Amino acid sequence: MQLKRELGLLTAILIIIADVIGTGIFMTTGKVLGITSSAPVVLVLWILGALVAVTGALCYAELSAMWPHDGGEYIYLKKIYGLMPSFLTGWISLVVGFTTSAAISSILVIWYINEIFKGTFLSVLWIQKLLASCIVIFFGIIHIRGVKKGGYFQNVLTIIKLLLVFSLIVLGFSFADWNLTERLTAAYGPAEGKSLFRYGSALLIIMYAYSGWNGAAYIAGEIKDPEKNLPRAMFLATLSIGIIYFLLNIVFLISTPGAELMGKEPVGAIAAKNLFGESISPIFTVGIALILLSSVSVQTMVGPRVYYAMANDKMIFQSLKRINPKYNTPDLAIIIQIIITVFYIFIGMDNVISLLIYMGFSLGIFPLMAVMGLIILRYKEPHINRPYKVPFFPLVPVIYIILTAGMMITSLVTSFKTSLTTLLVVVAGIVVFFFWNRTVLKDR
Repeated sequence: MQLKRELGLLTAILIIIADVIGTGIFMTTGKVLGITSSAPVVLVLWILGALVAVTGALCYAELSAMWPHDGGEYIYLKKIYGLMPSFLTGWISLVVGFTTSAAISSILVIWYINEIFKGTFLSVLWIQKLLASCIVIFFGIIHIRGVKKGGYFQNVLTIIKLLLVFSLIVLGFSFADWNLTERLTAAYGPAEGKSLFRYGSALLIIMYAYSGWNGAAYIAGEIKDPEKNLPRAMFLATLSIGIIYFLLNIVFLISTPGAELMGKEPVGAIAAKNLFGESISPIFTVGIALILLSSVSVQTMVGPRVYYAMANDKMIFQSLKRINPKYNTPDLAIIIQIIITVFYIFIGMDNVISLLIYMGFSLGIFPLMAVMGLIILRYKEPHINRPYKVPFFPLVPVIYIILTAGMMITSLVTSFKTSLTTLLVVVAGIVVFFFWNRTVLKDR
């Protein structure tokens, strides 16, 4: 039984937006300002982050139009490099990528709700873990019950998310004191000592907010007319996200003196309090919690499609390709993801930043290989049917490769232990692959 093409262009765009806009934008600007001590540098770095996302999306648009199947870079790496790299990207997606992202978002939902109900039973750690786990389970049930139902539910959450984000932008621009525009060009410390690694680490933090720009590629097998809709969805969604992020950062920076933002995480709540007052700011706290709920939902929807694609190729347990006969969804793959996500919730509730770095480094490895593979294919197999070609080749993929490789080197230098942990997970995946190859794939 095969998954059906039931998702249109709008849903594909909304899936990418829902996947990207979440945790990062509401907790990273203060940290980046703390690293760079310069408001204009913060804005430039957010523009660079948008450049990485847009160039990556354009490259993935070519690959996804060539091979419009569920699985994303798992499919691309298999076609370009062979079995082991494709297995490893699926392995990382299951063990780190989607599961860690869903865990972080669900944890932050509880933390934001706890900001409103401080001093209640919600402050108890084990209750927070239990409630965060319940969020993941709830969305798992929603997406098991059908791609259409899950898609409609996802659309509703994303529309609510966009309304909240646009409200913050529009009201922020309306309530902002534009006599304080010097905050957008202010520096809060000397430029000396700001090495490329420091700016690279700041961009790395920003890219956590952009992770998920390739989300539509993972459900390409369920998108109608994928040769046209996938490139459009990826480009329009990532460009829109870049504009939204830039405008939000203007709101954050002009709302509050830089010294009050530097190193702080809840920048959205700080900005809302300064712009609208303490009586209205809790509304935006609830709104951010809804935004994070949408992120949990989309991770639960997208991730299992990768495992489904792997199971179809006998690259993971065959039971994961099971399609529920009633709801036509990969139900067992969704259940496995829920279990791993709950595990991360229980071990990571006390150290979300480490989880974020762990996830961010892992998510950079295989998209980088995929974009490098796109260049290889252009020269090695020029006659492959390409319904869409990335513009300004090879400039666009080269920009993505340089920026992404630079950020990963920065991560190894500045967060060595956490990045090394991710590499050890990759090594463990190589061991699993060779075992799987000798036992299950020996007759292929």
